[in-house]
Amino acid sequence: MTLVRWTIPPGYEPTHRVRASASGGNGCVVAEQNLIMTDEVFARSPLSQWEGIPVFSTPDRFTENYERISADHLASLSEHGTNPWIPERLWREMEATTIDLIRKYSKPGHAILDVGVGLGRMLRNFPELRRHGMDISRGYLKASQAAGIDVCYSRIEDMPYKSGTFDVIVCTDVLEHVLDLHLCCERMLSVLKDTGVLIVRVPVYEDLSRYLDPEFPYEYVHVRNFDASSIRLLFERIFECKCLELTPGGYWPLGDRMKIKLPLARAGSIAFRAFSYIPVVRTAFYKPIVKAVYHPIDMNVVVQKRRTWSR
Repeated sequence: MTLVRWTIPPGYEPTHRVRASASGGNGCVVAEQNLIMTDEVFARSPLSQWEGIPVFSTPDRFTENYERISADHLASLSEHGTNPWIPERLWREMEATTIDLIRKYSKPGHAILDVGVGLGRMLRNFPELRRHGMDISRGYLKASQAAGIDVCYSRIEDMPYKSGTFDVIVCTDVLEHVLDLHLCCERMLSVLKDTGVLIVRVPVYEDLSRYLDPEFPYEYVHVRNFDASSIRLLFERIFECKCLELTPGGYWPLGDRMKIKLPLARAGSIAFRAFSYIPVVRTAFYKPIVKAVYHPIDMNVVVQKRRTWSR
């Protein structure tokens, strides 16, 4: 398979560069060491910077795939004001469940890290926190940076922050994508304070077969599935964390989320979603029925470390 090569984007600046001297009107060039000042939270110097954003990972086929996904998302938002993969109503409902947990477990002045910060939609609600975000989409990072969030370009496997830095770490709709689940969880726990909490939201009870379709437009999307038990086993048994709570992250009538599989489940779910746009139906009947018939789309788990994780 052909590897995708990263094209150096406009605004990219290596950690060491040569630039023209301000006094050299004749075009005289002098060597200048462009040392990037690392924030006190970083454990090491970045490899480079791009438009003021520290870069800690080398782009590869996985990150380029994610750049294509995020570019299509941003293009849809720009042209139509919509997320091409998820209804806005469901997106807001899922985010609200995680925002409630951030509000419950954080205090003003706490340091919070959003792993897979995206557009920074959740952290925009918490200006009283010291907000940090990491992602592997340059477009997403620029949007989060514009919202006042301190961001960096990094894969979780290359976690750049110092051990025990954050009071709260939030990671939503990310762990289903990563290649090395164990290493990513280990890296996140390593930069969480011993008294801190990790809030993770992942899709549950999902049919992954569509991602195997040769015609599917992206190479890597969701590469694993979760349910309520597997997410608890991951953190309680493998990583020896204490599970503080497990909450649903939003409901939507999808055939693969039906609690009892029925013939024509997909067609029935489509029809049921159509009824949801009738205000009276949505208010009086829709949500209770959906919760009774369907599993949630996502699940939040809140955990606390029982021991120190080091890198």
